[in-house]
Amino acid sequence: MEETPKRAITEPPTGGVVKGPREGFIEDIETNVALIEKRIKKDLKFKELTIGRYTKTKIKLAYIESIADEEVAENIEKKLKKIDIDGVIDSYYLVEFLQERTYSFVKQVSADEKPDSVCAKLLEGRVAILVDGSPIVLCVPYLLLEDLQASDDYYSNHTSASLSRAIRFFGALIAILLPALYIALKLHHFALVPLPALLALIGDGGGSALSPMFETIGALILFEIIMMATLSMPKNLGAPIGIVGAIVLGDTAVNSGLISGSTVLVCAIASVTSFCIPNLSSQISLLKFTACFIGAFFGLFGIMLALIVFVIYVCGLNNFGTPILAPFAPHIKEDAKDGILKSALPEMVMRPKSIPNKNPVRAKIKQRSEDKNG
Repeated sequence: MEETPKRAITEPPTGGVVKGPREGFIEDIETNVALIEKRIKKDLKFKELTIGRYTKTKIKLAYIESIADEEVAENIEKKLKKIDIDGVIDSYYLVEFLQERTYSFVKQVSADEKPDSVCAKLLEGRVAILVDGSPIVLCVPYLLLEDLQASDDYYSNHTSASLSRAIRFFGALIAILLPALYIALKLHHFALVPLPALLALIGDGGGSALSPMFETIGALILFEIIMMATLSMPKNLGAPIGIVGAIVLGDTAVNSGLISGSTVLVCAIASVTSFCIPNLSSQISLLKFTACFIGAFFGLFGIMLALIVFVIYVCGLNNFGTPILAPFAPHIKEDAKDGILKSALPEMVMRPKSIPNKNPVRAKIKQRSEDKNG
Protein backbone atom coordinates (compact mmCIF):
# COMPACT_ATOMS: atom_id res chain seq x y z
CA MET A 1 0.00 0.00 0.00
CA GLU A 2 1.39 3.36 -1.04
CA GLU A 3 1.93 6.03 1.57
CA THR A 4 -0.82 8.64 1.61
CA PRO A 5 0.51 12.04 0.48
CA LYS A 6 0.41 14.71 3.16
CA ARG A 7 0.89 18.43 3.44
CA ALA A 8 4.10 19.87 4.84
CA ILE A 9 4.09 21.44 8.30
CA THR A 10 3.61 25.19 7.89
CA GLU A 11 2.38 28.15 9.92
CA PRO A 12 -1.44 27.91 10.21
CA PRO A 13 -3.60 30.56 8.48
CA THR A 14 -5.04 31.62 11.84
CA GLY A 15 -3.14 32.32 15.05
CA GLY A 16 -0.06 33.85 13.44
CA VAL A 17 2.52 35.10 15.93
CA VAL A 18 5.38 37.58 15.98
CA LYS A 19 7.23 35.53 18.60
CA GLY A 20 7.00 31.84 19.34
CA PRO A 21 6.65 28.57 17.38
CA ARG A 22 5.22 28.74 13.87
CA GLU A 23 4.37 25.07 13.40
CA GLY A 24 0.79 24.14 12.68
CA PHE A 25 -1.12 20.87 12.65
CA ILE A 26 -1.75 19.15 9.33
CA GLU A 27 -4.32 16.62 8.09
CA ASP A 28 -2.28 13.57 9.18
CA ILE A 29 -3.05 12.39 12.71
CA GLU A 30 0.27 10.62 13.24
CA THR A 31 2.18 13.79 12.39
CA ASN A 32 -0.03 15.76 14.78
CA VAL A 33 0.60 13.21 17.54
CA ALA A 34 4.36 13.54 16.91
CA LEU A 35 4.12 17.35 17.19
CA ILE A 36 2.56 16.98 20.64
CA GLU A 37 5.00 14.26 21.75
CA LYS A 38 7.85 16.51 20.65
CA ARG A 39 6.86 18.99 23.36
CA ILE A 40 5.51 16.77 26.17
CA LYS A 41 7.88 13.99 27.15
CA LYS A 42 6.28 12.59 30.32
CA ASP A 43 2.96 10.94 31.26
CA LEU A 44 1.35 11.76 27.89
CA LYS A 45 -1.42 9.25 27.22
CA PHE A 46 -3.41 8.57 24.04
CA LYS A 47 -6.66 6.65 23.65
CA GLU A 48 -7.64 5.60 20.14
CA LEU A 49 -11.22 5.34 18.83
CA THR A 50 -12.79 4.76 15.43
CA ILE A 51 -15.92 6.70 14.44
CA GLY A 52 -17.95 6.60 11.23
CA ARG A 53 -19.69 3.64 9.64
CA TYR A 54 -18.13 4.32 6.23
CA THR A 55 -15.13 6.55 6.90
CA LYS A 56 -13.78 4.59 9.91
CA THR A 57 -12.07 7.78 11.02
CA LYS A 58 -9.29 7.42 13.55
CA ILE A 59 -9.77 9.61 16.65
CA LYS A 60 -7.23 10.04 19.45
CA LEU A 61 -7.80 11.46 22.91
CA ALA A 62 -4.69 13.00 24.43
CA TYR A 63 -4.12 14.03 28.03
CA ILE A 64 -1.39 14.03 30.67
CA GLU A 65 -2.11 11.15 33.00
CA SER A 66 -0.60 12.73 36.13
CA ILE A 67 -2.48 16.03 35.65
CA ALA A 68 -5.84 15.52 33.93
CA ASP A 69 -8.90 14.30 35.77
CA GLU A 70 -9.50 10.72 34.62
CA GLU A 71 -13.27 11.13 35.08
CA VAL A 72 -13.35 13.99 32.54
CA ALA A 73 -11.37 11.91 30.03
CA GLU A 74 -13.74 8.95 30.56
CA ASN A 75 -16.82 11.15 30.08
CA ILE A 76 -15.44 12.49 26.81
CA GLU A 77 -14.62 8.96 25.67
CA LYS A 78 -18.17 7.79 26.50
CA LYS A 79 -19.69 10.66 24.51
CA LEU A 80 -17.52 9.87 21.50
CA LYS A 81 -18.31 6.16 21.64
CA LYS A 82 -22.05 6.98 21.47
CA ILE A 83 -21.62 8.74 18.12
CA ASP A 84 -23.07 6.63 15.30
CA ILE A 85 -22.96 8.49 11.97
CA ASP A 86 -21.93 7.73 8.40
CA GLY A 87 -18.61 9.49 8.67
CA VAL A 88 -16.39 12.07 10.32
CA ILE A 89 -14.68 14.25 7.70
CA ASP A 90 -13.36 16.92 10.05
CA SER A 91 -13.04 17.49 13.78
CA TYR A 92 -15.91 20.01 13.69
CA TYR A 93 -18.26 17.05 13.06
CA LEU A 94 -17.70 16.14 16.72
CA VAL A 95 -18.26 19.57 18.28
CA GLU A 96 -22.04 19.39 18.67
CA PHE A 97 -21.78 15.90 20.17
CA LEU A 98 -19.41 17.21 22.86
CA GLN A 99 -21.44 20.28 23.83
CA GLU A 100 -23.49 20.12 27.01
CA ARG A 101 -26.23 22.15 25.26
CA THR A 102 -26.40 21.10 21.63
CA TYR A 103 -28.51 24.01 20.39
CA SER A 104 -26.69 26.77 22.24
CA PHE A 105 -25.13 29.48 20.06
CA VAL A 106 -22.40 29.97 22.67
CA LYS A 107 -19.18 28.16 21.87
CA GLN A 108 -18.45 25.27 24.27
CA VAL A 109 -15.47 23.50 22.68
CA SER A 110 -12.17 25.13 21.73
CA ALA A 111 -10.41 24.47 18.42
CA ASP A 112 -6.68 24.97 17.84
CA GLU A 113 -4.32 24.71 14.89
CA LYS A 114 -1.08 25.16 16.85
CA PRO A 115 0.72 22.42 18.80
CA ASP A 116 2.14 24.86 21.36
CA SER A 117 -1.37 26.08 22.27
CA VAL A 118 -2.71 22.53 22.60
CA CYS A 119 0.26 21.46 24.75
CA ALA A 120 -0.26 24.46 27.03
CA LYS A 121 -3.88 23.38 27.51
CA LEU A 122 -2.85 19.78 28.19
CA LEU A 123 -0.53 21.07 30.91
CA GLU A 124 -3.54 22.74 32.54
CA GLY A 125 -5.43 19.44 32.72
CA ARG A 126 -7.50 19.59 29.54
CA VAL A 127 -8.15 16.75 27.10
CA ALA A 128 -7.30 17.14 23.39
CA ILE A 129 -9.17 15.35 20.60
CA LEU A 130 -7.28 14.68 17.37
CA VAL A 131 -9.12 13.62 14.22
CA ASP A 132 -7.42 12.01 11.24
CA GLY A 133 -7.85 14.21 8.17
CA SER A 134 -8.26 17.46 10.12
CA PRO A 135 -5.68 20.12 11.08
CA ILE A 136 -7.98 21.29 13.89
CA VAL A 137 -7.54 19.80 17.37
CA LEU A 138 -10.43 20.13 19.82
CA CYS A 139 -9.83 20.78 23.52
CA VAL A 140 -12.19 20.43 26.48
CA PRO A 141 -13.12 21.66 29.04
CA TYR A 142 -13.51 25.08 27.44
CA LEU A 143 -13.40 28.56 28.98
CA LEU A 144 -14.73 31.62 27.16
CA LEU A 145 -11.68 33.49 28.42
CA GLU A 146 -9.24 31.38 26.42
CA ASP A 147 -10.35 32.88 23.11
CA LEU A 148 -9.37 36.25 24.53
CA GLN A 149 -5.87 34.89 25.03
CA ALA A 150 -3.30 34.39 22.27
CA SER A 151 -0.14 32.32 22.18
CA ASP A 152 1.76 35.58 21.65
CA ASP A 153 0.74 36.61 25.18
CA TYR A 154 2.97 33.95 26.71
CA TYR A 155 6.02 34.85 24.63
CA SER A 156 6.00 38.54 25.53
CA ASN A 157 5.99 40.81 28.58
CA HIS A 158 2.95 40.42 30.84
CA THR A 159 2.20 44.16 30.62
CA SER A 160 1.95 44.15 26.83
CA ALA A 161 -0.04 40.90 26.98
CA SER A 162 -2.54 42.53 29.37
CA LEU A 163 -2.89 45.53 27.04
CA SER A 164 -3.49 43.24 24.06
CA ARG A 165 -6.18 41.29 25.92
CA ALA A 166 -7.91 44.48 27.07
CA ILE A 167 -7.96 45.76 23.48
CA ARG A 168 -9.44 42.45 22.25
CA PHE A 169 -12.11 42.55 24.96
CA PHE A 170 -13.16 46.13 24.26
CA GLY A 171 -12.96 45.46 20.52
CA ALA A 172 -15.49 42.65 20.92
CA LEU A 173 -17.79 44.91 22.98
CA ILE A 174 -17.55 47.63 20.32
CA ALA A 175 -18.38 45.14 17.57
CA ILE A 176 -21.50 43.90 19.39
CA LEU A 177 -22.84 47.12 20.92
CA LEU A 178 -21.74 50.06 18.74
CA PRO A 179 -24.29 49.63 15.89
CA ALA A 180 -27.09 48.93 18.40
CA LEU A 181 -26.22 52.02 20.47
CA TYR A 182 -26.06 54.10 17.29
CA ILE A 183 -29.54 52.99 16.24
CA ALA A 184 -30.96 53.46 19.76
CA LEU A 185 -29.56 57.00 20.05
CA LYS A 186 -30.86 58.07 16.63
CA LEU A 187 -34.33 56.60 17.17
CA HIS A 188 -35.06 56.94 20.89
CA HIS A 189 -32.51 58.97 22.83
CA PHE A 190 -31.71 62.24 21.06
CA ALA A 191 -31.38 64.02 24.44
CA LEU A 192 -28.35 61.91 25.38
CA VAL A 193 -26.35 62.99 22.32
CA PRO A 194 -24.23 66.17 22.71
CA LEU A 195 -25.60 69.02 20.58
CA PRO A 196 -22.63 69.27 18.13
CA ALA A 197 -22.76 65.50 17.54
CA LEU A 198 -26.55 65.61 17.18
CA LEU A 199 -26.36 68.37 14.56
CA ALA A 200 -23.70 66.40 12.69
CA LEU A 201 -25.86 63.26 12.72
CA ILE A 202 -28.97 65.13 11.57
CA GLY A 203 -27.06 66.89 8.81
CA ASP A 204 -25.33 63.69 7.74
CA GLY A 205 -28.54 61.66 7.63
CA GLY A 206 -30.84 64.32 6.29
CA GLY A 207 -30.89 62.89 2.79
CA SER A 208 -31.01 59.23 3.79
CA ALA A 209 -33.90 57.32 2.23
CA LEU A 210 -33.94 54.62 4.91
CA SER A 211 -34.64 54.62 8.63
CA PRO A 212 -31.61 54.29 10.99
CA MET A 213 -32.45 50.62 11.65
CA PHE A 214 -32.65 49.59 7.99
CA GLU A 215 -29.64 51.59 6.86
CA THR A 216 -27.45 50.27 9.70
CA ILE A 217 -28.48 46.63 9.28
CA GLY A 218 -28.21 47.03 5.48
CA ALA A 219 -24.67 48.37 5.82
CA LEU A 220 -23.70 45.53 8.19
CA ILE A 221 -25.08 42.95 5.75
CA LEU A 222 -23.15 44.65 2.93
CA PHE A 223 -19.89 44.37 4.88
CA GLU A 224 -20.63 40.71 5.69
CA ILE A 225 -21.22 39.99 1.98
CA ILE A 226 -17.94 41.68 1.05
CA MET A 227 -16.15 39.62 3.71
CA MET A 228 -17.66 36.35 2.46
CA ALA A 229 -16.78 37.21 -1.15
CA THR A 230 -13.20 38.05 -0.09
CA LEU A 231 -12.78 34.73 1.72
CA SER A 232 -14.32 32.74 -1.16
CA MET A 233 -12.10 34.22 -3.87
CA PRO A 234 -8.55 33.03 -4.66
CA LYS A 235 -5.97 34.58 -2.34
CA ASN A 236 -4.52 36.94 -4.97
CA LEU A 237 -7.97 38.28 -5.92
CA GLY A 238 -9.65 38.36 -2.52
CA ALA A 239 -7.88 41.39 -1.05
CA PRO A 240 -8.29 43.69 -4.11
CA ILE A 241 -11.97 42.73 -4.48
CA GLY A 242 -12.59 43.40 -0.78
CA ILE A 243 -10.93 46.82 -0.89
CA VAL A 244 -12.57 47.90 -4.17
CA GLY A 245 -15.96 46.52 -3.10
CA ALA A 246 -15.92 48.33 0.25
CA ILE A 247 -14.79 51.66 -1.22
CA VAL A 248 -16.96 51.65 -4.34
CA LEU A 249 -20.13 50.24 -2.77
CA GLY A 250 -19.81 52.34 0.37
CA ASP A 251 -19.14 55.56 -1.52
CA THR A 252 -21.95 54.88 -3.99
CA ALA A 253 -24.43 54.10 -1.22
CA VAL A 254 -23.60 57.37 0.59
CA ASN A 255 -23.72 59.49 -2.57
CA SER A 256 -27.04 57.96 -3.64
CA GLY A 257 -28.59 58.87 -0.29
CA LEU A 258 -29.42 55.31 0.74
CA ILE A 259 -26.98 55.27 3.68
CA SER A 260 -25.44 58.13 5.64
CA GLY A 261 -21.69 58.52 6.03
CA SER A 262 -21.85 58.14 9.82
CA THR A 263 -23.67 54.82 9.40
CA VAL A 264 -20.97 53.51 7.08
CA LEU A 265 -18.31 54.58 9.60
CA VAL A 266 -20.06 52.89 12.53
CA CYS A 267 -20.64 49.67 10.59
CA ALA A 268 -17.07 49.63 9.29
CA ILE A 269 -15.70 49.95 12.83
CA ALA A 270 -18.03 47.18 14.04
CA SER A 271 -17.09 44.89 11.14
CA VAL A 272 -13.35 45.34 11.67
CA THR A 273 -13.50 44.89 15.44
CA SER A 274 -15.52 41.67 14.97
CA PHE A 275 -12.19 40.01 14.14
CA CYS A 276 -10.37 41.14 17.29
CA ILE A 277 -11.20 37.64 18.53
CA PRO A 278 -11.17 35.52 15.33
CA ASN A 279 -12.38 32.33 17.02
CA LEU A 280 -15.56 34.10 18.16
CA SER A 281 -16.22 36.19 15.02
CA SER A 282 -19.33 34.22 13.99
CA GLN A 283 -20.87 34.47 17.48
CA ILE A 284 -20.01 38.20 17.63
CA SER A 285 -21.75 38.76 14.27
CA LEU A 286 -24.89 36.98 15.49
CA LEU A 287 -24.97 39.03 18.71
CA LYS A 288 -24.33 42.22 16.73
CA PHE A 289 -27.41 41.77 14.53
CA THR A 290 -29.54 40.71 17.50
CA ALA A 291 -28.47 43.79 19.46
CA CYS A 292 -29.36 46.02 16.48
CA PHE A 293 -32.96 44.79 16.43
CA ILE A 294 -33.26 45.15 20.21
CA GLY A 295 -31.82 48.68 20.09
CA ALA A 296 -34.21 49.66 17.30
CA PHE A 297 -37.35 48.49 19.09
CA PHE A 298 -36.51 48.94 22.78
CA GLY A 299 -33.70 51.50 22.93
CA LEU A 300 -30.93 51.59 25.53
CA PHE A 301 -33.12 49.94 28.19
CA GLY A 302 -33.65 46.94 25.91
CA ILE A 303 -29.94 46.68 25.13
CA MET A 304 -28.99 46.70 28.82
CA LEU A 305 -31.70 44.19 29.72
CA ALA A 306 -30.64 41.87 26.88
CA LEU A 307 -27.00 42.13 27.98
CA ILE A 308 -27.94 41.14 31.54
CA VAL A 309 -30.03 38.20 30.30
CA PHE A 310 -27.16 37.05 28.06
CA VAL A 311 -24.62 37.17 30.91
CA ILE A 312 -26.99 35.22 33.18
CA TYR A 313 -27.48 32.62 30.43
CA VAL A 314 -23.73 32.19 29.87
CA CYS A 315 -23.14 31.96 33.63
CA GLY A 316 -25.36 28.87 33.62
CA LEU A 317 -23.29 27.03 31.02
CA ASN A 318 -20.97 24.27 32.16
CA ASN A 319 -18.59 22.16 30.12
CA PHE A 320 -17.53 18.88 31.74
CA GLY A 321 -17.73 20.45 35.20
CA THR A 322 -16.14 23.74 34.20
CA PRO A 323 -18.18 26.99 34.26
CA ILE A 324 -17.75 28.71 30.88
CA LEU A 325 -17.31 32.17 32.46
CA ALA A 326 -14.68 31.15 35.04
CA PRO A 327 -12.68 32.75 36.61
CA PHE A 328 -15.17 35.66 36.66
CA ALA A 329 -18.37 33.73 37.39
CA PRO A 330 -17.65 32.10 39.74
CA HIS A 331 -14.79 34.38 40.80
CA ILE A 332 -11.57 32.41 41.27
CA LYS A 333 -8.80 34.71 42.47
CA GLU A 334 -5.91 32.42 41.53
CA ASP A 335 -7.21 31.81 37.99
CA ALA A 336 -7.76 35.55 37.47
CA LYS A 337 -3.99 35.96 37.29
CA ASP A 338 -4.28 34.71 33.71
CA GLY A 339 -7.48 36.63 32.97
CA ILE A 340 -7.96 39.86 31.05
CA LEU A 341 -4.97 41.21 32.95
CA LYS A 342 -2.07 38.74 32.88
CA SER A 343 0.30 38.39 35.80
CA ALA A 344 4.01 37.66 35.43
CA LEU A 345 4.78 33.98 34.82
CA PRO A 346 6.59 33.43 38.19
CA GLU A 347 3.33 34.40 39.97
CA MET A 348 1.23 31.77 38.19
CA VAL A 349 2.33 28.77 40.24
CA MET A 350 -1.04 27.00 40.36
CA ARG A 351 -3.00 25.33 37.60
CA PRO A 352 -6.47 26.74 36.88
CA LYS A 353 -8.89 25.62 39.60
CA SER A 354 -11.74 25.91 37.10
CA ILE A 355 -10.24 23.03 35.08
CA PRO A 356 -10.62 19.65 36.86
CA ASN A 357 -7.14 18.25 37.56
CA LYS A 358 -5.38 16.16 40.18
CA ASN A 359 -2.11 18.06 40.34
CA PRO A 360 -2.81 21.72 41.20
CA VAL A 361 0.79 22.94 41.40
CA ARG A 362 2.56 23.63 38.11
CA ALA A 363 5.61 25.58 39.30
CA LYS A 364 7.76 25.81 42.40
CA ILE A 365 9.33 29.25 42.64
CA LYS A 366 12.23 29.71 45.05
CA GLN A 367 11.78 32.41 47.64
CA ARG A 368 13.10 35.78 46.53
CA SER A 369 14.70 36.21 49.92
CA GLU A 370 16.81 33.08 49.44
CA ASP A 371 20.53 33.70 49.73
CA LYS A 372 21.94 34.05 46.22
CA ASN A 373 25.05 32.21 47.24
CA GLY A 374 23.12 29.45 48.99
